[in-house]
Amino acid sequence: MTKTPHVEEFRAHLLSEARLETLLQSACTHVVAAAPHAEMAGVTLVDENTGDPATVVSTDARVLAIDACQYRTDEGPCLEAARHNRTIRTDRDGSADRWPTFAAALGEGRTGNFLSVPISIDDAVLGSVNVYGYADRNFTVYDEQLVHVVVAALESALWNSRRVRAAQTELSGLREAMRTRATIEQAKGVVMAIRGVTADAAFDVLSAQSQNENIKLAVIAERIVRSVQQKQHRIEQHGQ
Repeated sequence: MTKTPHVEEFRAHLLSEARLETLLQSACTHVVAAAPHAEMAGVTLVDENTGDPATVVSTDARVLAIDACQYRTDEGPCLEAARHNRTIRTDRDGSADRWPTFAAALGEGRTGNFLSVPISIDDAVLGSVNVYGYADRNFTVYDEQLVHVVVAALESALWNSRRVRAAQTELSGLREAMRTRATIEQAKGVVMAIRGVTADAAFDVLSAQSQNENIKLAVIAERIVRSVQQKQHRIEQHGQ
């Protein structure tokens, strides 16, 4: 079974302007399509504030049930992968030895093989991609390597997305700072014209008003500029 077309298709999807949920769902879909022993997959993300895990996407409703058993018993492959930043690959016997409470809660069924790969960015583990298979079809090293390829591509896309958002935030802050500075300079000009003082003295007047009213200097400046603009507008209307 060839895997390249699936991986290339997923790579193309990562390069598109897709939402996070769409990217995660695509990762699960392509893992199931490409990994020989994968029957279903999902993504667990851990809340950075509370530490609570949640299944955000899945290819099958049974994934939700399996994950719910892990969250309820506080043990299992997806939790171990996310908490300890390690890849977990095991079968039913191994899971029973490793997580007896989870295995007992899961009960007997066709699903019995587990493969969880952590998702991490800048040394912070966000969660894990979890792949589940039938008890008679153990995951192989090849399955593990394939999931690692998908997760690596996903991490790269998430990292780039985070950097883009950080750059956009920084740019927005810079634009706001430039706009605020321009408004303050305009307000200084107004004070200089009205009081016949220097630029430094005008700035001191604005600063003193800001402290007295406990209002940011930029707000004081904007109020002064707006007042002058409104007065100018009334004069123009009266002149017409």
